[in-house]
Amino acid sequence: MNEIDQREWRGEDQREAEDQLPTCGTGNRMPPMVCPPAAASESTGYHRRAMTDQLSLRLEPAMPNPPATLRPMLARPLAEPFDSSDHLFEPAWGGRRVLAIVGPAARPGAGEVVFLGEDGRPLALVPAELAGLGVRVAARSAVLDGELVVVDPSGRADPAELTRRLAGESGRPVAFLAFDLLHLDGRSLLSMPLERRRDQLRRVLHPGDEVLAVPAIPGEGRALFAAVAAQGLAGVLARRRTSPYLPGVLSRLWRFIPVGGGTAAGNPAPDAEATTDAGAGSAPVLALIRRLPLGLDEPDGADSG
Repeated sequence: MNEIDQREWRGEDQREAEDQLPTCGTGNRMPPMVCPPAAASESTGYHRRAMTDQLSLRLEPAMPNPPATLRPMLARPLAEPFDSSDHLFEPAWGGRRVLAIVGPAARPGAGEVVFLGEDGRPLALVPAELAGLGVRVAARSAVLDGELVVVDPSGRADPAELTRRLAGESGRPVAFLAFDLLHLDGRSLLSMPLERRRDQLRRVLHPGDEVLAVPAIPGEGRALFAAVAAQGLAGVLARRRTSPYLPGVLSRLWRFIPVGGGTAAGNPAPDAEATTDAGAGSAPVLALIRRLPLGLDEPDGADSG
């Protein structure tokens, strides 16, 4: 034993280490390398079994548990719209802000969904049309940021109807409009720039009647704001393209420019028709998005599926 080993093997440390040595059947504790062959064979057999068990455990993929304590990042209000090449601009309906926790599940598309409100607590009820949201997410687990809305035939939010639906009453369907991706298959995306998170969202989320990814327009905040105001939406969300996600933080990296007047709260326009069509989903939202100057033929991730 060299000098360093001698210094380390003394006092309580030495006695504790000696207690862990095998007796080799002789009553005297000895290092394994000097044990008789029979004892060494037993030790080798034990370690071989342990190694086999460990290997079998490693071959079983761990469940990619998403965090359950996140809170939404918040935008600071701003009175006037602006243009900026450093920002992405998104229409906002003024619905119920939520984080959608999907999974974990053994395979992509099989995860159950829970919605967390701005206070970080789960909503008491997941609307039936959104219970299968996990099918739309190509991942075993994920956390998406967005808003729950119920819209009228013109695509405008109806907060009173949303409140009724979240209380368990029947009525027009609830849609989930996603605009960020925070966690994917056990990997946090919080420090990733917004542009990259949105790109991942577009790849992961397969839109349908009940869920879609809200598109963004780079740079042209004033044009989007004018169109949003004309369509009676709540406002525009302006987010720095390079911004990380700061859970629970009210940050100047995100700005919300509200639309003034009665439509800011999502009140239906005077010419909106009443409807109870439970199959409408986000179709009015898609129709409205196509009328906005987003520079896109289709909203992010939109397809026929």
